Amino acid sequence: MMSGLETRKASPMLPVVVLLTGTRTITDTGFRMIYPLLPVFARGVQVDVSSIVSVLALMQLLGLVAPFMGRISEQRGRRFTILLGLLLYVLGMISVFILPDFTGLAIALLLGALARTALNPAIQAYIGDKVPYQRRGLYLGFVELAWSGAFLLGVPAMTWLIANYNWQAPFLALAILVVGCFVVVLLRIEADAPVVQRVAFLPALRTAISSPMALAGLCLGFSISAGNQLVSVVFGTWIEASFGIQLAALAVAAAVIGLSELGGEGIVTAFADKVGKRRLVLIGVIGNIAACLALPLTGGNLNLALGGLFFFYLTFELSVVASIPLATELSPNSRAMYLTVVMTAVTLGRALLTPVAPVLFASGLLANCLVAAAFNLVAIFVVWRYITVK
Repeated sequence: MMSGLETRKASPMLPVVVLLTGTRTITDTGFRMIYPLLPVFARGVQVDVSSIVSVLALMQLLGLVAPFMGRISEQRGRRFTILLGLLLYVLGMISVFILPDFTGLAIALLLGALARTALNPAIQAYIGDKVPYQRRGLYLGFVELAWSGAFLLGVPAMTWLIANYNWQAPFLALAILVVGCFVVVLLRIEADAPVVQRVAFLPALRTAISSPMALAGLCLGFSISAGNQLVSVVFGTWIEASFGIQLAALAVAAAVIGLSELGGEGIVTAFADKVGKRRLVLIGVIGNIAACLALPLTGGNLNLALGGLFFFYLTFELSVVASIPLATELSPNSRAMYLTVVMTAVTLGRALLTPVAPVLFASGLLANCLVAAAFNLVAIFVVWRYITVK
C-alpha cells in the first residue's frame, strides 16, 4: 500500500523537478568539465596532468562514503541533504580563490565530488518519495537529462569563460549559480520529515540491502558500470590507433557520446513508465551487448566507429538511467540509504575495472568488449531472476 506522499498527484512536482534538473546540470558541469579541460587546469596550477589524475582517483573513492550521506538523508530529510550538498559544493568552488594552487584545486574537486554523493541520491530519493512509481520514470529520467546537458551546454560555457578570463573563472561562475540554487531550493522545496528513527549505521545498512531484490540491484549497478568502464577508458586510444592522432576525431567522438547520452535519457523519460523500468533496463543491457560485439568490427571506418560508439553509449545510458527509478522501489523503506549504496556499487565497478581496461586492451579492443559483454550478461541474469518490480 502506497504512503500518503506517494499517492499525491505528480503534476505539482513539475516545477520542483525543473529546479532540481537545473541544479544537477550546474553541479554536474563542475564534474564533467574536468576531463576535457584537464591540461588547462594542470597548466593553471603548474603541475603535471598526472598529479590531477591522482585527485580524480580519490574523487572516485569518495563514492564509497555515499551510504553515510544516505544515512543523513534518512535521519535529517531529503531537503536538508540537498542543501548540505549544495553548501559543500560552494565551499569547494571558492577554495580555488582562497588557495589558487594545486591544493586549492584538489580541495575543489574533492569537495565537489563529496557534494555530489550527498546531492544526487537525495534528489532521487525526494522524487521517489513524492511521485508514484508509475510516474517516476518520467520525472527521474527528466532529472538525468542534467548529465548530458552538463556536457553539451555546461562544458562549452566553462571553456568560453576560460578562454576569455582564466582557469579560475568556471569555479566562480559555478559557485554563484549554486548559491542561487541553494536559495531557491530553500524557498521552494518544502522540508520533509525524517523517515527513520536514529539507528546505528550498520543495522540501517543491513536493512537497506537485506532482500535478494535489493542485492540484485547492487549487482546490476556494479556490472553495467564495470562493463562501460572497460570501453570508456580505452576508446580514445583505440580511435587514435585505428585512424591516427586526429584531435578532430576525438572532439567528434566526445560530441557523439554527449548526444547518445541525451538520447538514452530521452528514451527513459518518454517510455520508462509505459514500457516498464525493468523491461527497459533489459532492453538497454541487451543492446549494449550487441554494441560490445559490433564495436571492434568498426575499426576500419571512422564513421562506422563513431556510429558504434553512439550505439554503445546510447544503450548504456538507457540501461543506467532506467535503473534509477527501478532502484527507488527495490528497498522503499530505506530509499535514500539504498540509493547511496547503489552509487557505491557503481563507483566500485568503475574504480576496480579502470586499471584492468589497459591490460585487456593490450590484446585489442575485442578483449575489452568481450569482458564488458560478460558483465552485461551478469546484469541480465540478476534482473531477470531476482528483480520482480516492473
